[in-house]
Amino acid sequence: MTVLLTNGTVLVEEDLRAQAADLLERAADPGRLEFVLAAGGASAADLSPELNSFLVQVLRGLARGRVSVSTLPEELTTTVAAELVGVSRPTLMKLVRSGELPSRSVGSHTRLATADVLALRRRRAQERREALEALRALDDEL
Repeated sequence: MTVLLTNGTVLVEEDLRAQAADLLERAADPGRLEFVLAAGGASAADLSPELNSFLVQVLRGLARGRVSVSTLPEELTTTVAAELVGVSRPTLMKLVRSGELPSRSVGSHTRLATADVLALRRRRAQERREALEALRALDDEL
């Protein structure tokens, strides 16, 4: 059973947590779970890979007993932004100073637009994929 509170929090009882754990245990390959949405007789719709991945992570968190889901604010602190990008805070500040990552000052603090941080994260992931492909091509040549 779940209870939806007025602030948007969903409380989950132990039985539902146990169901999530059981589902993950029964899955042949829990890393490859895929969800399909079917609503009242309508044909089933596949979910986007991003939404599917999100639901798998929620299910795993629920199975472990704790999960918290929230949206990102419009602006981030440098500490949170560094964690999202996967770099240290000093490295993030170098990116800010070089102009690669736009920011604004609030007193003595630096704030970053969430959209800019997520765009940087996507760019860096794409650069890593391209570098890996280049390494694979070089390996194939050798």
